[in-house]
Amino acid sequence: MFGLQKKAAENETGTQTTVTQNSVTYVPAVDVTENETGYTIFADVPGADKDSVDVTYEDGVVTLKANSSAAKQVEGAQAIHREFRLAGYERAFRVGDDVDVEKIDAEIANGVLKVSLPRKASAKKVISVSAK
Repeated sequence: MFGLQKKAAENETGTQTTVTQNSVTYVPAVDVTENETGYTIFADVPGADKDSVDVTYEDGVVTLKANSSAAKQVEGAQAIHREFRLAGYERAFRVGDDVDVEKIDAEIANGVLKVSLPRKASAKKVISVSAK
């Protein structure tokens, strides 16, 4: 049979993928929100679980990586056609100096990775002016 060549492609939703012999790496779709306390990234990583997710911060860049599980085998049955395969997800974001990197937090539920990027405590101080 023919092996898949490593290549980058864009699927019908515009999501970039990299395909290799046994796996696919997707650039996950994300929503990014902002409020007065910070930023939140919601990344779509179906099939990934807590143990397969890696969120890192280095030199102003937050990187999200995750892997989905392989297709389940049915005991006593042989696969005659398989389209599910291991899938990886990877995406990186440059963040501003206002993010408190020590308080970055991540959680995953139902295939959605939520990364909270809180802002640093404000150094702003209101100074009262007195009259003489």
